[in-house]
Amino acid sequence: MIDNLRQEFIQEALAAPKLFKDLAKVEQYIAESYKTRALIELIQNADDAGASKFGIHSFSNGFVVGNNGKPFTISDVEALCRSGSSNKYRGGETIGYRGIGFKSVVNIANVVNIISGDFKFSFDRKKTIKALGRDIDVPLIRIPHTFNEEDIKLENEVKEIISKFNYKTAFVFGNVIEAISKDELNELDKSSLLFLNNLNEVHVNYRDIQRNIFVKHNFDKNNNTVQLIENESIEEWLIEQLENNNIDLVAFKIENNSIIPASNEQSVMHSFTPTKEFVGAFIKINGDYTTDPSRKTVDMDDLSKKSFNNAVNIIVNNIKEIFRGDMSKQGFFTPFINIQTTESTRFKNLLFKSLEVKITTFIDNLRIKPEWINFEDYELICSNEINSISRNLISAYPEIFTFFKALNTKTLNINDILKHLNNVNLSVIGYAEIFSKIIVQWRYDLDLNKINQLKTIRIFPSDKGILNAEQLNNSNELDNDFINYLNNNIDVADLLLFFKKLGIEVNQNIERKTNEIFELNKTAKESPLKNTQSTFKVPPAIKKWRSSEKNALEYLKALNVALSVKDVTEANLGYDLEIMLHNGKRIYIEVKSVNTFTEPFKISNNEYSSAHNYGSDYFIALVVNNDDFKIRFLQNPIKSLNFEKKCERWSWFCGEYIDELQQVNQIIQ
Repeated sequence: MIDNLRQEFIQEALAAPKLFKDLAKVEQYIAESYKTRALIELIQNADDAGASKFGIHSFSNGFVVGNNGKPFTISDVEALCRSGSSNKYRGGETIGYRGIGFKSVVNIANVVNIISGDFKFSFDRKKTIKALGRDIDVPLIRIPHTFNEEDIKLENEVKEIISKFNYKTAFVFGNVIEAISKDELNELDKSSLLFLNNLNEVHVNYRDIQRNIFVKHNFDKNNNTVQLIENESIEEWLIEQLENNNIDLVAFKIENNSIIPASNEQSVMHSFTPTKEFVGAFIKINGDYTTDPSRKTVDMDDLSKKSFNNAVNIIVNNIKEIFRGDMSKQGFFTPFINIQTTESTRFKNLLFKSLEVKITTFIDNLRIKPEWINFEDYELICSNEINSISRNLISAYPEIFTFFKALNTKTLNINDILKHLNNVNLSVIGYAEIFSKIIVQWRYDLDLNKINQLKTIRIFPSDKGILNAEQLNNSNELDNDFINYLNNNIDVADLLLFFKKLGIEVNQNIERKTNEIFELNKTAKESPLKNTQSTFKVPPAIKKWRSSEKNALEYLKALNVALSVKDVTEANLGYDLEIMLHNGKRIYIEVKSVNTFTEPFKISNNEYSSAHNYGSDYFIALVVNNDDFKIRFLQNPIKSLNFEKKCERWSWFCGEYIDELQQVNQIIQ
């Protein structure tokens, strides 16, 4: 059968010599286009053959590429010989469909011998030139030749390899022109195998490069995870899909049961095998994408758009589940934030715009918490007509605010608040935060309409309840905490101006009360207790190279009494760590890095508000993060310490706290 095919192709070449020379040029162009992708194309061909195992092995006179997939039929042989003529088709059970991927190897060797099932044949330029009787440019992959003595010798050299790995098909490369790039073999990313249909083993024994990669699928009724295993390294990915669609997929990298951002190099579009297109977030997206012939870039035709839309729907469905209370997708939003890359932003813009459009259809009127208001009052204000992001969601997904900001979600503003303020009861600090914001925002354009509007708003806490300006006789009636907050955050001249415009008589020296804030209220403490072994369930995993916040997190996670410790730094809640103790108590910790326990530290207005609201459940953790890691705690700092306001973006400085420092044993009693 091979001889019949050989004669057929020789006759075609003799009948149209110019066309045959053109085929040689086309083949060369394809090989150049696929340069550095020969390995991945060979892997794809193995997967299309239904192989579970693929390998590349060097020997003295070349190298062999093998797989254990379906052996060749005569139709496969003919398809291999004809450029662009393949039995594969788009949307079928195979990945490739153009039939030109194998041509990527033509610059690697002058001879390619193929052993598959009942077939043994070779592609050899010298044999082709001899058969034609003309010394012209000829394509390598066109005319099949039967084995001669040299081919049989090559076959004998690789028999042991083929038998050892039980390969059904082997491509033997002899008379090598250019070795397969060592970089390509070394840098083959395990995650390139993530979306293949059949392959679960890749073996590389090429000169001094030894790699054995295994793909393990873990199917679960709730999700599908894939482990990529090489030596001691195990990389895990969560694969998400739509119902009844196993082609359009989104993959999230997992570490310690939490989603983490994939690397830049991994975060690419896949048309089953990886392209060079950056997804736009640190995830992987797979689908039936049209690519250029080299499979490096995506052409967004109708089929590609359909696949991409399905990928966006997968992400949106996950977000819907999260808003319905699914707390199992820890780290879900981390791949979508802090995307600073030199890669193309084509898909980033498309991805985020698509997410924005789809999310607004199911989360209407969502508002993000502004930095200047505390969380409890933000939730109370949003309880009527406005959708908020709950504390539980923030605790489980600290990056959620940053994610929604990237989608241009609106932040709760003064106009939103004033519409609902008369219908809610907030904390004293909450009213002070809102009134401070009004003064800062409207001090230069306080017109009559705004004044009349403000006069009807219940915003002034007093002994008689929450009053509006028309119900308030003078400033003496105002709650002391309210006045103290205003004095320490607002310019006195602006404050007096607003009181005057609102018709509130000032019967006290407001400015003087600045000095009354944070009176030192120290109580006797037990002597610091030394940490004992029983304090920890395991030794804290402190690393010198980690940040103070990360080391504090590891320290607290190791405590016997800690049920869970969450890093909520990204959420801007006014503290860094949230700890749930086994007794059900929740405490909040803001981490400050110091060189010594006598060095001053500062807190922001946001941290001050949280400390005020949480009282004895709020701690400042001072960390000396050097060779000898040390951590001490300050409980209820607003009550127990004396702070000095400095006009450095409104920070609060504390330089005297040594008597208030506590060991961890004391705060968990």
